Order: sequence, then C-alpha cells, then structure tokens
Amino acid sequence: MNIRLALVSPLTKVRHDQAPLEYPGGVPLSMLRGETLSLQAAYRLEAYDGDELPAVSVRVDCDLPVQARRVFGVPVRYPFALRGSAAAVPGGVLPDLLRAFHPEMGLRLYPGRWEALWLDVEPEPDATPGLYSLSVRLLDKKENILAQAETQIELLKAESPRQRLKASGRLNADCLASHYHVPVFSIEHNRILRNFVALSAKRGMNMMLTPIHTPPLDTAPGEERMTAQLAEVFVTPLGYTFRFGKLRDFIALCRHEGIRYFEMAPLAAAGCGRLSAPKIMGVKDGAYTQLFGWQTDAASPEYLDFLAAYLPALMRELSYLDVLGQCVFHVAELPLAAEREQYKALVKAVAPLLPGVRIADVLDGPEFLADEGGVIPIAPVSRPGAFSGYSAEERWVCHTRSAAGADSGDLIAMPACVSRMLGVKLYQIGADGFIVNGYNYYFSAGSRYLTDPYLNTDNDGLGPAGSAFLVYPAEGGQPEESLRLMLFQHAMQDLAALQKLESLEGRDAVLTLIGEGISTKPGESEETLNEVWLLDLRGRLNARIAQAEAVQQKKNA
Repeated sequence: MNIRLALVSPLTKVRHDQAPLEYPGGVPLSMLRGETLSLQAAYRLEAYDGDELPAVSVRVDCDLPVQARRVFGVPVRYPFALRGSAAAVPGGVLPDLLRAFHPEMGLRLYPGRWEALWLDVEPEPDATPGLYSLSVRLLDKKENILAQAETQIELLKAESPRQRLKASGRLNADCLASHYHVPVFSIEHNRILRNFVALSAKRGMNMMLTPIHTPPLDTAPGEERMTAQLAEVFVTPLGYTFRFGKLRDFIALCRHEGIRYFEMAPLAAAGCGRLSAPKIMGVKDGAYTQLFGWQTDAASPEYLDFLAAYLPALMRELSYLDVLGQCVFHVAELPLAAEREQYKALVKAVAPLLPGVRIADVLDGPEFLADEGGVIPIAPVSRPGAFSGYSAEERWVCHTRSAAGADSGDLIAMPACVSRMLGVKLYQIGADGFIVNGYNYYFSAGSRYLTDPYLNTDNDGLGPAGSAFLVYPAEGGQPEESLRLMLFQHAMQDLAALQKLESLEGRDAVLTLIGEGISTKPGESEETLNEVWLLDLRGRLNARIAQAEAVQQKKNA
C-alpha cells in the first residue's frame, strides 16, 4: 500500500480533497508547562486495487502523554454570513468533530481522500523540561510500518499563568435536558451538566451562565423556552420569599469543575419593541404557575416590586456562597432602538439593588448608556472601539451570532488561523471579559424546536454553521469536542502567554513582538493572517519568556 503521512499544524483544516501543508520547517514546536500542544497527522491512501478497504493500526510514541482523536467532517450548507468575511471558505463536508478512538483498533483507509488524526500533548505537572520526540506510525496487521512521521517538542521550564480573562461559553441547560429527554436539574440532568461544565472549564471557559431564572435569550417574541430556573419563588400575603437550594447545588457543581465566575441570566427580554420580564415561575395560591413573562412590561410596577425583593435576596445568597465578587449581572441583551429609553430606566431602577456588582450588557452603541455610568458595555470583538469614549471599570467584548454579520471567528468554515487569532486580539484590546455566544445551543431560531447538530450545523438557518455550538451531544450525556473548541483553548493559552511576557518585560515589548513580521496590526485585516505567522509568533513568544525568566532568576540568585 502507498500511504502518505504528514504532521501538520492545528491551524490547518484538513479537507478530503486538498493536500495539507506540512508543519512549517524552521518553526519550533514548544510549549509552556500547564499547556496543551496540538498537532495533526494527516494521511491518505493513494490508488488501491484491493477487494475491500484496507485497515491500519496507529502507534503514537512519545514520553509525554498524548491523546489521539479522529477528525470527522460535518455537513456545512451555510458556511458564512450573507454579508460575511472573504476569509470564509465554501461549504460542503468540512472537518470539525473530534472523536475518540483506540489506536490499536485501527483505521479504515479510503483511497484518494485525506483524513486526519488530532493529537493533544498534555504533560503531567511534574514533567521534566526538555526535548521530547513524537512519532506517528501506521502499521499493517503484521506490524510492518506503512508510513511514519516524527518531530520534536520542547517542554519549557516556564509555566503558563492562570487565566485572567473572564470567558463565558453560554452553556444552555435546557438544550441538554431536551436533547437527552431528562427533567431539568434532575439527578441525571445534573450528571450531564457536570460533563459539559467540566469540559468548558478545561478548555478555558471559566464563567458559567447561571439560570437563576429561565434566560430570556434566543427566544422568539411570545414564545417560551423550557423552564430552567434555579431560584424557587413563593408568593405569600406578606410578599415574596425565596429558596436557593438548587442554586447552591449548581454553583457547587461548577466550582468543583473549575468554574470561577458566574454570569446571571438577564433581567429582561429584548427584541420585540419593548422590554419584557423574563419567564419566572413560582408558587402562588398553592399552585406552581408563571408569574412573569412576555406579557409583563419590564418597567411595570409589579415586576419592579418583584425585583426589589428578588435581587437583594439573591445578593445575600451569592455573598453567603462567597461568589458575589465573581458574578456579573445583565439587564438585557441587545435592546432595540425602540427599547432604548426603557432600558435606561430599567438600569436606573436595578443598579441600586446591585451595589458593587458588575452589570454588563451587549449593546449596539453608546446611546444606550447613561451619563452616570453603571453598565459595562460589551462590544463585538470585531468592533472593540464601539464604546471608546465611555469609561468603564472593565472592558468586555463578545462574539455575536447573526445571519447578517460575520463577527464570529468560531465558524466551521472559517480558516483555523482566524479562530486562533482571538488570543492576540483580546490582548491588544486589553479585554477583561469575553462571551462566546454558543457553547451548546441546539435549538432552531427563536428556540422553537430542537435540531441535530451532527447533521444540521446551522440550526436550521439560525446562523452560519457552528455559530451556535462548540460541542456535540454524544451518547451517555458526554460532550464531543470540535476542532474549534481546541482552537479556543489555544487562543486562551496564547493570551496567557502574552500576559506572562508582559509581567516580565512590559506591554510595549509585547506589542512590538506581535507587530514584527506583518505590515498591518493583527485584527485590522484578517486576510493578512496565516498559520506560519501565528506559529512563529508563538515560538518567538515562548523563547522570549524562557529568556526573560532566565535573566530574572539570575538576578535573584
């Protein structure tokens, strides 16, 4: 058999019909302690005249732990936004899904088609710094080597710092309950939630959307999402009372899996011409019923009276749980121009109920902000200067999901370097917070019905393929990762490494390092990006960190 095998970078999306570029020579493979380094092994069976498709076994040899997964293509019929980026590629069957397999079980080879294995090198915390060889071999049944490729990886002594960016992937609890047909916040649902929460934390999403009440997001006006409410509400003759046992369990689950920050569900629903109250269920007159929803004006006296009881009680609970300082609240997401004055009035009403707490909202422009401040505006990462004239204690940006624009860099059809560039962009912006608008959203537009993300990657036209999710819901309540989620982790690692060098040499030195080798600033023109530049930047960054730490240690000796 004639088999071609090549090691390629994680910034190459290996398509069946295109020969990938091999990992560029002269660009070192290095990593900081605590990081995950990824590679791909691309292979192709040339012309074959046997009676059945051949199978080979895979052997990956390295003194560092390596996880191997297969890269599968998924159908992409809506590759990018209607007014999208020229950097996007045509649709078809594009690589995205990463699926675990046992190397000894073998791979079936298909003549004339490029396939890929995704390799994650994950050293143990006590691994010895130095050079390590990594080799990939394809073997036949008799253990004969059919193809092989190898490289060297340098594990540096320097350690990756703890992530400072607050990053939310927007986990949708109701999507998981719907897909797996389990009651919300039941024992089985919490087991599934734990699996998805743990993966998000592992990949750099350290903030969790917390459904204190059913989040009024991605919901068509007048429609309802499945109830996913952690706060228990009781209407009594003396007013409202609350229980937060489910909230305690949820926060304990998240913290156990590595989540550090909590994003509260918005206090109002936007998008229908007036701000409405979110769906809030409670016990009234002995019956569990809906207390508020689309029919309730968010500025109505009855809803404001509810907030006057709800928010202080919630603040006390979060303070008791010792997470209040790690929380961010939302008033409403992307209010329309017609809702502007109502939004400002609602902010003015709730701000005194949330003293000393972050309030941040995705807004279309500075006209939604009151002169006295109080709200941290969240701008699209493609337009970070949208609120440049407004002073806020933190700077937040987001990826938006829109059929009319291409703000998202995590689309299946986007070149991998565009997704990976996020870390550099966030460093240049000086972002304190970041929101990915789709970790596991599997509903259609408006949350009207459930879709199958394995087959329907655009959620029935909700947005370009992949814009609504980064993980797939596999059997047994386990998430399956996408190539894009790994690129997000790499971007977060890049950001942490840039911040580490800043702590050693200063911000100006880091910005100079980023600017070397390109004629325009990264992010101004995505067409200037290429994988060689990004890989070289990371290699130079690692070398500077190692050099700066060595100098510092010598001074301290």
